[in-house]
Amino acid sequence: MAPATNRPTRPISGLLSTAIVVVVGALLVHVLLETWAQVLSGPTSVDPRANLDGSAQWPKQLKTALYLGLAGLTVVKVVVDRLWHRFRTGADLALLVLGLVMVLAGLVNDSSMSLMGEALFVYFRGVIVFYALRAAELNATMIRRLLIVVAVVVSVNVLLALIQMVVGEPAYRVLGWVDLTWSEQSRAQGLLSHPNHLGHVLGLTMLGFVAWLAIATDVRRRWWAVAAVVAVAMSATQSRETLLGVLIGAVVIAVVARTNTRRVLAVCLLVVLCTVAQIAARPDNRAEWERRIGNAFTSFDHPAGSESSPPGPATARPTPTPTARPDDGSTTSGSPKASAKPPTSPGASGAGAPHGSPAAVAPQPTHSPAPVREIRVLYLQQAAKILPHQPLLGFGIGQFGGVVAEKDNPNWHKNPKFGPGGFNRYGFQAVQVDSFWLHLVMEVGVLGFGAYLVWLFMIAKPLLARTRQLRRTGHRPAPAVLWGIAAIIFACIVGFLSPSMEDPLLPPLLWTIVGLAWWAARRSTSIDQKEDGPTGIGGSAGAREDDTRILATDEILAHARQVRPPAGFR
Repeated sequence: MAPATNRPTRPISGLLSTAIVVVVGALLVHVLLETWAQVLSGPTSVDPRANLDGSAQWPKQLKTALYLGLAGLTVVKVVVDRLWHRFRTGADLALLVLGLVMVLAGLVNDSSMSLMGEALFVYFRGVIVFYALRAAELNATMIRRLLIVVAVVVSVNVLLALIQMVVGEPAYRVLGWVDLTWSEQSRAQGLLSHPNHLGHVLGLTMLGFVAWLAIATDVRRRWWAVAAVVAVAMSATQSRETLLGVLIGAVVIAVVARTNTRRVLAVCLLVVLCTVAQIAARPDNRAEWERRIGNAFTSFDHPAGSESSPPGPATARPTPTPTARPDDGSTTSGSPKASAKPPTSPGASGAGAPHGSPAAVAPQPTHSPAPVREIRVLYLQQAAKILPHQPLLGFGIGQFGGVVAEKDNPNWHKNPKFGPGGFNRYGFQAVQVDSFWLHLVMEVGVLGFGAYLVWLFMIAKPLLARTRQLRRTGHRPAPAVLWGIAAIIFACIVGFLSPSMEDPLLPPLLWTIVGLAWWAARRSTSIDQKEDGPTGIGGSAGAREDDTRILATDEILAHARQVRPPAGFR
C-alpha cells in the first residue's frame, strides 16, 4: 500500500516545476551575458562605469523581472502542492533570524524602509533560486538539460578566454570591449566585465568536475582533457581569489568524500601548474603578482592612518604659516582604474593633529608620501578602528560600501558616522568595498555577521549529514551534494577578496548549485546507479550493482534507519 503522504500528481504542478527550471535557466544565461549586452548597447567610453551608466537598462530590468517571476512561481507551487513542510528546516529558521537582525540593524541606524528593502533584495536575490528549486519537483532529465544550457555558455567563455590569452588585444576589441585594462594586464575576461567574474564561473565549474571525479568509478581520458582546458582558461584570468577558492574547495571535497583523493590532488596540481605557467610565461602577470604581494606586506608596515600621523615630536615645529603638504593617500592596487598618482585630498582620520591651539601656530609636521599599499588591507585596518564604535549592529544596511549605498548616496564614504573625515577610500574608484565580509560586518555588525555564518552552516549541515549516512551504508554521496558543499566554501573564500556574494553573477550560480545539492540529498539512495560521465549529477555513484543478496528483516530495518533523511530535509 502506498504511503498515506503520497498525493496524486496534479498537471499544473508539473507545469509549474517545468516553468521554474526554465526561468532558472534563463536567469543563469542572462547573468552570464548581461554586462556584455550592456556594453554593446552603450556608449564607447574607455571608462567602464560610464559605459554601464549610459547603456540600455533593459538587461537589468529583465533580470529583476526574472527574479520576481521566479519568486511568484515558487509561491504558487508551494500553495498548489501544500509544500509548507519543506520550508521548516533549520536553514529556513536561520534565514528568518538573519533577516530580522538585518532589519533591526537598519532601524537603529536610520536606514529608510526603501533603503532596507533594496539592500535586502541585493543581499538575498540569489536565494530565490534556492527556494525555487526546493519547491520544484525535479528529475534527472530536467537537471541535465539545465546544466547543458549553462555549459554551452560557459564553453563559449572558455574558448574566448583561450583566444584572448593567445591573440591579445584584437580578441578583446572584436567583442566590443573598449576598456582594454584587462588586455594590458594579460588577463582574460571572455564575455564578462571582469576577469575575476570569469574566474568565479570557471572555478565553480572546476569544483563540479572535482566533485564528480571524487566518486566516479572510472574516468575517461577525454574528461581529463576537458579539465585541462578549463584549468588553462581559469589560469588565463589570473584570478587569485578563484585559485584559492578552488584549491580549498577541492580539499574539502576530498575530506568529505574520502575516496579518490589522488584524483582530487591531481586536479589541484593541474590548476597550480597552469597558474604558475601563466606567471612564468607572461611578464605582466608576474609583475602583477609581485606588486600585489609587495603591496600587502607594505600595508602592514605602513597601516591605514599612518600617512596622517606626524613622524615624531622632533620633526613637528610651530610655524606662522602652513608649510606642510596635504597628507598623501596611497596609490591603490585594488582597482585597475585607480589613479597612479597619490590623491591630494587630506586623509580620513586626521589623527595626530593638535587640538585647542590656533591654526597659525599649530605644529606642522612634514610628511613623506605613503608608499603603495594593498587597498583591501587598508580597508580592513581602517574598519577595525571604526567598527568598535558600533560593534553589535554596525552602521545600517544600505549605508556602507555597496551598490545600494552608492545609489542612495554617491558620497556614502563621507558620512561622519565613519569618522571625522568619513571612510578613506584612498583614491579607489570602484563603487563597492572590495570585500563582501567587510561590507557585511560594517552594515550589520558582529550579530549580523554571526547570523550569516550560522545560516550558511545550517545550509551545509544536512548535506554533510547525508554524506556521512551514505558512507556508513557503503554508498558514495551524489556529486551534486559534494559540489554544493564545495560551492559554499568557494563563495566564502572569494567573499574575502571581492564583493561577489552580492554581485549579479555569483549568487544565482551558487544557489543553483546548492539547490541541486539539496535535491540530490533528498533523493532515495535505494536505487544504485552507475555513472559514465559528469551528467549523472544526482546519483549515488560507485554503488555495487552485483549485490543481489536477499536481506533479512533485521538488516532491512537497520538499513532503513541508517539512510533516514537528515532532519534538515524532513
